[in-house]
Amino acid sequence: MTRQKCLILGASGLVGQRLQQRLHNHPLFEITAVAGSHATAGRKLSSLEWRLEGGRPELSDLTVLDTNAHDLIETIQRLDINIAFSALPSEVAYEVEKRLVKSGIMVFSNASSYRRTAGVPMIIPEINPQHFSKSMHYCATNCTLIPLAIPVSAINEIAEIKSVKMRSEQALSGAGWELLFDEAALSGNVNPEIDGEAEKTGAELLYVLGDENSGTVSPAIFEIDMICKRVSRRDGHQVFVEIELDRKLSIEQIHLCMESIITNQSLPSSPRNAIHIVEHIEPQQHLWSDGITFASNPDLLDDLKTGMAVVVGDIIIEENTVSFSAYSHNTIRGAAGGVVYLAEFVMDKLS
Repeated sequence: MTRQKCLILGASGLVGQRLQQRLHNHPLFEITAVAGSHATAGRKLSSLEWRLEGGRPELSDLTVLDTNAHDLIETIQRLDINIAFSALPSEVAYEVEKRLVKSGIMVFSNASSYRRTAGVPMIIPEINPQHFSKSMHYCATNCTLIPLAIPVSAINEIAEIKSVKMRSEQALSGAGWELLFDEAALSGNVNPEIDGEAEKTGAELLYVLGDENSGTVSPAIFEIDMICKRVSRRDGHQVFVEIELDRKLSIEQIHLCMESIITNQSLPSSPRNAIHIVEHIEPQQHLWSDGITFASNPDLLDDLKTGMAVVVGDIIIEENTVSFSAYSHNTIRGAAGGVVYLAEFVMDKLS
């Protein structure tokens, strides 16, 4: 199969570098160019500081393009690139992604700029594949939504949801690479507040669980109460969830609905199971799951499945209320891995 030539928008940030890891040897996509800010443009990609564990892919011959250059589109077209993966800051992504789409480049975005925008499908493959429509622009969701939405959607299939309460504990890497090199933050002195995160997560939850009709999504309707906080953990977002339902479910029903989520194993980044159920979540032990097994030292340059599952544990049922904790890797499933998975899903639908 011919690999599609692609551009990565983001040279030195965590998500941009995760995209470099995940796409360098991908069976569907071939990294042909990487674009960055004025600070990185014109430099060899290999000269930029590598900020991730798991090894730098061999892309040393690439020179970083300038995302804001007036001739970026012409350069991309000369390289015969027709797909872009965006890890840009939202304020930059708004204009750059618009330019690319208008020029005929299909954009898969990790930025929030166009989420919940008409004509820009926002899809989690296991949850709302029915929201798919042909477009030149697709969005992945907020990283915090993944451990919340996937188990909630499973329960939503077997009972009516009245309300969802969620409290998150979010990793330092969710705020970018700077906090990962901040000794104070690593030792516990970190600002816990994340402006706008709770509102964004709640709105996106209702959206992906909503009904789609002719490209228009009507969000789900139930009460939400979200609190999002930053903690001194390098990677991994954990959520603590309480769902009020219209009836009581058994623990067996909860397990069955979560284990029954369909995944498309033909997609390279699809987890083996969407949800990996454990009795109790241990953040250090449960960060890297493919849905069946946990890895302690995954091969991040070639293993596209590990880190893509959501881990669920601490399930408690009291009358019509189900409580649980869920955990996922925020820069893998919640960001770079998630947007590549979305692109695989779209390419499969278009084939």
